[in-house]
Amino acid sequence: MAGCGNASVLVCLVTLLVTWTLVASKEFGVVNTVPSAEFEGFVGSPSTLTAVYFHKRQLPRLQHFLKAFNESASFMKPYQVQFGRVNCNQDPVASYCDKPDVDQSVFILRNDRVEAKFPLDTMYDKDSISSNIFQVLLSSEVPVLQTGIDLKHQQQRYMGDRDIIFSWQRAIGTYEHRVFMEFAFAYGTTYRFAFATDKKVAEDADLRDAKTVKEPALWVLHCSEEEKVVTVQTDKTCRNTRFRHPIILSDVLAFLRSLKTPYYIDMPRNQEPIPYDSMNLHLTYVVTDNSNEHEAREMADKLGKALRGQAGVILLNIDVVPESTLESLATDTERLREVPVVAVQLNGQDNLNYMHHFSEDPLVEDIETLISEHGGTKKKRTIQEDYEDVPEQEVEDDVVAEAVYRSKYTPLDLTYAPALTDKTFPVILKEKPLLVVVFYLSWEARSAAFLASYSEASLALKDDTSDSSPLARVACDDWPDVCQLNNVTSYPVTKVYRDGQYQKDYKGMLETTALVNFVKLLQLPAPAELKTVKEVTNFKNLLSAGITDTVVLGLTGQEDQAEIKTFTSAAHEQQGEFLLGLVKDKALAQEVGSMYGSSVPGVVVVKKSDKYQPFKLFSGKVFHKPSLLKFIRLASLPVFPELTAKNFPSFFIQDKPFVILFGGRGEELESIGQIAATEELPVIFCQMNVFTADSLGADLLQSYAPNAGLPALVMIQHKTGGVFEYPYPNDLSKDKVTSWVRGCEKGDILANSELEEELWGPMMPGYDFLTFLDVEGDSAKQKTDVHDHGEFVQSDEHEPEDEEPEELEEDIPTEGSRLSKPEVKVHKHTEHTEL
Repeated sequence: MAGCGNASVLVCLVTLLVTWTLVASKEFGVVNTVPSAEFEGFVGSPSTLTAVYFHKRQLPRLQHFLKAFNESASFMKPYQVQFGRVNCNQDPVASYCDKPDVDQSVFILRNDRVEAKFPLDTMYDKDSISSNIFQVLLSSEVPVLQTGIDLKHQQQRYMGDRDIIFSWQRAIGTYEHRVFMEFAFAYGTTYRFAFATDKKVAEDADLRDAKTVKEPALWVLHCSEEEKVVTVQTDKTCRNTRFRHPIILSDVLAFLRSLKTPYYIDMPRNQEPIPYDSMNLHLTYVVTDNSNEHEAREMADKLGKALRGQAGVILLNIDVVPESTLESLATDTERLREVPVVAVQLNGQDNLNYMHHFSEDPLVEDIETLISEHGGTKKKRTIQEDYEDVPEQEVEDDVVAEAVYRSKYTPLDLTYAPALTDKTFPVILKEKPLLVVVFYLSWEARSAAFLASYSEASLALKDDTSDSSPLARVACDDWPDVCQLNNVTSYPVTKVYRDGQYQKDYKGMLETTALVNFVKLLQLPAPAELKTVKEVTNFKNLLSAGITDTVVLGLTGQEDQAEIKTFTSAAHEQQGEFLLGLVKDKALAQEVGSMYGSSVPGVVVVKKSDKYQPFKLFSGKVFHKPSLLKFIRLASLPVFPELTAKNFPSFFIQDKPFVILFGGRGEELESIGQIAATEELPVIFCQMNVFTADSLGADLLQSYAPNAGLPALVMIQHKTGGVFEYPYPNDLSKDKVTSWVRGCEKGDILANSELEEELWGPMMPGYDFLTFLDVEGDSAKQKTDVHDHGEFVQSDEHEPEDEEPEELEEDIPTEGSRLSKPEVKVHKHTEHTEL
């Protein structure tokens, strides 16, 4: 007890005791510390679920867990879940505390029986703890479905009984899963709840938008309106409606309340409140007069069923409601009198959107499209995480590292991507005609992130190969000699070996679909020799398989041996990226070339997904490999793409200005697309959607041209930082756009604004690690002594006097065995390249 004299020892002890008591009460709050004598009674209730943590030692991140455990205890009180803590050091429960790793898990018990045990590192916040406990609490009431057939069986079981609330969740333990389970607890007697963690369940069941949703989603399956089935009919399912907002408590609550409203209501005559006002719903007005009322009521009833949970339907009879009601809805009341008509008022807007049909199917489709586009313009709501208040510079700013930490305890199935060692690597290399190996570091964030995708890819490929999977892996922290022998200098890196020899590195996206397609293309010959028109046609039809959007055809005759050799060499180099075919018969080459206007010898790049330039011809008279490779790479890109984070690098590397059309539709897209297809201007034309939630378009437009309307055409000159806003949004003719682009390029038109230069540096001097390294290197040079003729000679540079090293404020913990990586938290920043 340094610092405490004899007279003040008692004071120090009291102070420490009080401090410890305050910390303990802060950490454990409503969590009961359970005496061993009372433990059996505490966990013995058959009706109450109990969560218990057995505390033995100070573990990493324990304080954060205890805080979350305490918050979860408070949160779960209404759900009759009790929380307890056992101090294994002072009052142990022998049957648990004697186990060596008991403090690594949270135990969930009922009636003195362990119902579940969750690893401590998966219980990292209030959401993950509460979510997992909900899963145990409702395990018999909320099934986790594994296949689309399971979901169909659920629908047939509850037809004529009640609706099903079904959700796709990324995993158990997330905020969205917790919210879903809360509603399952509260509304379990009204609806049947079920969910899946595999999105394919929703896709196979053909739920609306299942193939396009990217975030956790929720659907209501309207089974109560169906007739009860007596026998199982696997082809009969319930009509479904997708909840089109993020899964947030208040929004889901409003959605479920809206399901209880009538299919439609009549417009009140005296402007009384309507039940939809408090539900944040879009409003659909079916406007009629007395002569069309019967037809309008039928339409309102059909729309009410189809739009349940998305929009409230109101029947408005202009012969019944007063003029003031019409004036409150629209400035142009004459348009409302053109009955029968349907008008939609989007939530948060005053204007009416008039539909062009009065028949059910096109009306429903048009209204849902309008609602979907409106929903996409809204910002995603930020879910408040239950983190401790920490200084900004102490927050993990690497989004990959943060995501990996959140998911690192999700088990990976790497059965079909076996781990190789220094002994097995050369054996497998000889055995397999095609081997794709990822070299990674176990502790490195990007390696861990890609390993999850690698696992998924191996499972997807296992049924597509005649023998075992071509994928394998090497952990370089375990086998550094294997990685060194294979020239591995960065992590993760994926290398391709064919017939025992290194072929190439994989340079595509580090995600599942891209890797699967790459391997599938590696299994096809490159180039494939095509000998008939039918073979050429069938080869191009492989585009429909979805493994690539591009076919490259070499058209030659037998006499074109130099061109054949060059094309074959280029094809070998690009194997895995495109479908590559070669015609060696001149007559066949001419016949195929005539379809595209290509000469022989020649090269045609056919693009499935490029509406404005479906193919492009190689213009070089003589095949020159570097020119051919560059042509294929650039020609494979669409001339007027939707710009995304994934394809941005492919266009940015061309070092040309971007001309971006924001919010274009129909004729606007067609006009700019035709200009782009001519390739007369030295710019990259692209488009960005501002109506969908997963697009950056709205944010970028706000940054580039905050006052622009839609559509907006903006040029970005990355070299100079200039941002130019097209001044004629209603005239996108070729002449106008071409003149504007050239004026911007020549400097005749001044930029409206400039890109902000974002500097990325340390937030505090103590975090400037690169400077520390430089200083340390300079210091080492200054202290270097040299030998001259066998004598010890000091260098001329001044050597500073020895000083005590300055102590760092905190120790930097390290983890790992063979190779260790410091767990350093640095300042929060946004690192990106301006589009």
